[in-house]
Amino acid sequence: MIRLTRRAVGASAVSLLLFGLTSLADAQQAPQPPQPPQPFAPDWAMFAGGKVFAEKGCGKCHALRGIGGGIGPDLGRIQTGTGFFELGAAMWNHLPRMGAKMVEVGIRRPTLTPSEVSNLIAFLFTAQYYDEPGDAKTGEGLFASKGCVQCHEVGGKGGRVGPGLDFLKRANSPVLVAAAMWNHGPEMAETMKTKGIARPTFQGKEMVDLIAYVVSAAKVDVGGDTAQVVPGTPERGQKIFTEKRCVVCHRVAGKGGTVGPELGRRGHHVSLTQFAALMWNHGPAMWAKMRERGIQVPRLTGQEMADVVAYLYVSHYFDQPALGRVQGQQLVQTRGCLTCHSVRGKGGKVGADFATSKVVGTPAGVVAAMWNHSRFMESQAQKQDIAWPVLTGQELGDIATYLSSISRTGAAKEAN
Repeated sequence: MIRLTRRAVGASAVSLLLFGLTSLADAQQAPQPPQPPQPFAPDWAMFAGGKVFAEKGCGKCHALRGIGGGIGPDLGRIQTGTGFFELGAAMWNHLPRMGAKMVEVGIRRPTLTPSEVSNLIAFLFTAQYYDEPGDAKTGEGLFASKGCVQCHEVGGKGGRVGPGLDFLKRANSPVLVAAAMWNHGPEMAETMKTKGIARPTFQGKEMVDLIAYVVSAAKVDVGGDTAQVVPGTPERGQKIFTEKRCVVCHRVAGKGGTVGPELGRRGHHVSLTQFAALMWNHGPAMWAKMRERGIQVPRLTGQEMADVVAYLYVSHYFDQPALGRVQGQQLVQTRGCLTCHSVRGKGGKVGADFATSKVVGTPAGVVAAMWNHSRFMESQAQKQDIAWPVLTGQELGDIATYLSSISRTGAAKEAN
């Protein structure tokens, strides 16, 4: 039987505390790897990523909103994750299955540079930002069943209580329609109440279909210039989110009020028009809370709404745990990485030494290296009877933080 004195227990507790504080300090002082480029402004990586998607042949297996191959899932119609590392982990986890399918259909597995990985992930991340085409026929039925036709005229048909909607023919984006609905929402609610019309809500792509009908049925000979909206800018969106006092009730990335739900997470990773539908559906509840707090209902231009959505989209794109380097080291040791790879000479001899590797200095470099060497890693895993390690986005972020830190340390020592 082992007996511990009070002094020994105290010494052990102090040792554990010092170890924890040292690990925390080490993690906080370690230089952070450079972030991948922004999907939206100022880098516009999503546009460069579309080119990578096409040139690397991703569309041979995957479709986007129904356009492309049918071997893999349609990447425009599935939840693609809320950040860079979640998407990178999804690519890694499905590599064995994707590799086998490429062999089966005779497609050569492409290689990717870190820059191409960054841009491709940005493109896939924003695949659901834009709406898929709406169905005008379905929208016509919704225009009647939702009661819109009682107050609004389109193409010479409908009521004249509210403004005619033919001018929307000039809109280059459905978010302009959505912004108009938000701005006039309180007034419309009062009118509907007076006329005994039930206030409609919109689910799924109903608003997209409704807008498709309005635009298609509107008269062509409307005057005026085309109303323009460009893809949103997160920096502007963050400023608008504060200035319009959205932040009083909603929290984003840990900052803001708690009256309403936290925004920017998985449930709000939706298209421009779907986001506008959510705002419309929750309008009465939001307006009531604003009145309680003496906040005037803010008006939003179409561009401002696009900017806010872009801000919410990327609010968790670069998330990394505070102790990423410490956790990453543990994962490298426990997930079988050192069966083939080494760190400063300790570990396997089949793969590269992470400390001297020149390709894992950035998060994108780590993901690119994992992709490019996956065929060899798959063969080694099978040869050594090692299960393919499945990673969460957080785990991949931890590993990338750790590998990037020791790679930069090794490069600095080599330079000296």
